[in-house]
Amino acid sequence: MHAAQVQSWPEGPRYVTLDDPLTPSDNQIQLRVLAAAAHQVVRSRASGAHYSARELPHTVGIDCVARDEATGKLHYCFTLQGGTFAEYINFEKDVIYPIPSDIDPASFAASVNPAMSSWMAITQRTTNLPKDFIAVIVGATSDSGRLAVYSAKALGAGKIIGIARNAAALEKVEGLDERVVLQDPIAETDFSKVQGCDVILDYVYGDATVQLLSSLARSRKPVQHVQVGSLAQRTAEIPSHLLRSFDLTIRGAGVGSWKVSALQKELQTLIPTMASWKLLAAHSVPLKDIETAWNDTSLVGEGRVVFVP
Repeated sequence: MHAAQVQSWPEGPRYVTLDDPLTPSDNQIQLRVLAAAAHQVVRSRASGAHYSARELPHTVGIDCVARDEATGKLHYCFTLQGGTFAEYINFEKDVIYPIPSDIDPASFAASVNPAMSSWMAITQRTTNLPKDFIAVIVGATSDSGRLAVYSAKALGAGKIIGIARNAAALEKVEGLDERVVLQDPIAETDFSKVQGCDVILDYVYGDATVQLLSSLARSRKPVQHVQVGSLAQRTAEIPSHLLRSFDLTIRGAGVGSWKVSALQKELQTLIPTMASWKLLAAHSVPLKDIETAWNDTSLVGEGRVVFVP
């Protein structure tokens, strides 16, 4: 069996030959991997920088779309143990999730991880959102931001406002009710459309976050800010008086802020719900080419990179 494995952190993934997987136990099923995406967390783990992967050798990957060759059925699989960049994997039966047979494996593999960021942010890192809540997505033109529109709508949002720098790209984001274009300098941005919001999913952070929250300083209702990503900056100087000026809750969302068991439970709903969404474009690369494709910047912009054994 072939797999992508890191045997030395500085070297990155190598295409290697391993023994075939052991016969699955009674609680497991053996699946043929069809597509596994190179998410940012996958790259971080493969570099040895992520806390969830520190031991060598390290088989790359945290999720995949795979087929049960006995039945022909497709499944989505997620794990932080072992890896998914391989021809075959053994998975516990209670943590695989069936998906429709007409789903494109590469697009689905590319989409679940970015989709779960917003889904888990809302389900695990907010409390008591009102019926038909108003959601703001900062970084709405990113892959995760686009899918966050679907998550928010599926989880009860009555109005969704997207914020991003690129006006043309923002206009193309489907499902938004309002749009706010970030200006340069940020202080000149008109945030009047976000007044009255209930939750903010923030994929950008930094100065944009400070200006947005400052615009809500006179809010008469609770606002929950969930920091999900840092596309712009990793730090934000939030004035102390702002934290006292209105009912503001700030939380982060990511592995560590919620339990893997909670994710496994939520995937039971997210996976079938996603089947009707417009999924992300994927750029499929043969797994055997991972050594040259892993750091190939020319692949950026062609869709999320997905490796196909």
